[in-house]
Amino acid sequence: MSNEPVKMLETVFKPILNPFVVKALKPIQDAKKLPAIAIKKFQALAGAMLRTKETSLANYVSIGQYYVSKRLLLFIALLIGLLIYVIFWPPALVRHYFGILPTVRQDTPKMAAFSGQAKVVDESKKARYVGDLDAGLYSGNGKLYNADGILTYEGQFEKGLKSGTGALFNDQGNPVYKGLFAADQYNGAGTLYGDGKKIRYTGEFVNGAFGGQGKLFDASGALMYEGAFQNGRYQGAGKSFSASGKVIYEGEWASGEYQGAGKLFDEQGTLLYEGGFKNNRYSGEGSEYYANGFLKYKGAFLVGTYNGEGVLNNEKGVIRLKGSFQNGALNGLGEAYDETGKLTYKGSFANSVYDGFGTLFDADGTPMLKSFFAAGHARLEGFIGLPSKKAEALLGKPGDVALLGDALSAPDASATPGSPAVPAGASAAPGAAAGAAASGLTAGGGATAAAGADAAAVAGAAPIKLQMNYPDVQMSLIAEPSVSNPKEAVITSVSVWGSKPLAWLQPELETFTEGAKVNDAGYKKVSAKLPAGDGLYLNTYAKDDYLYGLTLTSKGQKPQLLEVQSLKPLP
Repeated sequence: MSNEPVKMLETVFKPILNPFVVKALKPIQDAKKLPAIAIKKFQALAGAMLRTKETSLANYVSIGQYYVSKRLLLFIALLIGLLIYVIFWPPALVRHYFGILPTVRQDTPKMAAFSGQAKVVDESKKARYVGDLDAGLYSGNGKLYNADGILTYEGQFEKGLKSGTGALFNDQGNPVYKGLFAADQYNGAGTLYGDGKKIRYTGEFVNGAFGGQGKLFDASGALMYEGAFQNGRYQGAGKSFSASGKVIYEGEWASGEYQGAGKLFDEQGTLLYEGGFKNNRYSGEGSEYYANGFLKYKGAFLVGTYNGEGVLNNEKGVIRLKGSFQNGALNGLGEAYDETGKLTYKGSFANSVYDGFGTLFDADGTPMLKSFFAAGHARLEGFIGLPSKKAEALLGKPGDVALLGDALSAPDASATPGSPAVPAGASAAPGAAAGAAASGLTAGGGATAAAGADAAAVAGAAPIKLQMNYPDVQMSLIAEPSVSNPKEAVITSVSVWGSKPLAWLQPELETFTEGAKVNDAGYKKVSAKLPAGDGLYLNTYAKDDYLYGLTLTSKGQKPQLLEVQSLKPLP
């Protein structure tokens, strides 16, 4: 009894199926043509069955108390067979529609020959790639997974390498990079992420490094730099920022350093410098500013210091120094100004103080003293021993020149007519000579005069002394023949009689601390209050090899004349 249903089905279906089995053997042998052939056969069979009219019990089969159409049973059988084929050997159209992907194992011949969408698995059958393949290489869109099944990349591929738009993730699944790739490296526009999914960089990349325009952020997410990059470093125009978001530097960069034209700001955003840079330091033409915004210095820089022509101002923006700077200080020719911006000195400097030859100016801007200077102090003795032509080159043509007799006599008639500003006795400094004699010192003026007289006697002529008067700066020079070269006149003494230059010179000579024999300027007092004529007295001082005689009024102690001579014979 148990075999009766089987026998019944065999009796019913065998005559019907035999013709079809025979015809189906040949297409089955060709697996590639099987789907198309099966569909055609199914269509033909279905058509025949639909066209055949079921008019006899022979077209039905009895199953228990029911009669079932043979046509229906055949249709169900064919449908089951079709479903089995589609499930186990789904065609591409079906796989695409239902999202079913074939599985290939990585690094196998099957994978190397495969093209299309697939899931690539490792030895443990864990998915390592899902997406498009072309001859076994990742190509098109796909996803990469690590050994733990965590997505590490999603995007486009070409010839097995990341190329095109994609997103890279770390082992925790957090984004590392999103943007464009080429040849497995960041290339083009993209965004780089740090810890906590915070953006560290957004902009352009070249071969995995920052290259082109972009923005760089610190670990907290604050903007650090915005501008051009090359090989991962700041290169070209860009801005750097403080932690508070203020611009610190704006301008040109090279290899991550300030290079070229730019502006430097403090933490509050106040402009500190604008101009040229080199290796992060001021270099070239530029302007430096105080914190209050006033211009401090404008001119040339080198290695971060003032170097070259420039102008230095005080904190109120008023000019104080102008000229040639070196190593941050005025060295060479320049100008000095007072706190109101009025010119006070023009000439040579060393370390921003008067040093060399220069001219002092009064409050009205009028020259009041032309002299040599050292460490900011006047050194009138610098004229002594100079050839008269050299002195004239420094001071210009004298206002007048007087021919004098013996330098130790001071006839009033020696003063040149028309020059009432030249006081009697200024021609040869008799007061200083007298003071020197009283102190046991020998003034070089007398020695030179004697030597000049000897030279003149040899030549058969009287001694010659010339008084070169400069009324514009109220000073005179005495020139006498040189002992070594009688044809050349050298300066043997200097006299200053102007009230303004004397007021400037007097404190340096006469300022002494109590009990001191030598003052801070290096002057030693030789004699004091020697009578020097009606209502006048003389103070004498020595410094180095020179004697200084200062004539003052007895009333009010106002300086009238300063005379300088050498204590040693001149050449």
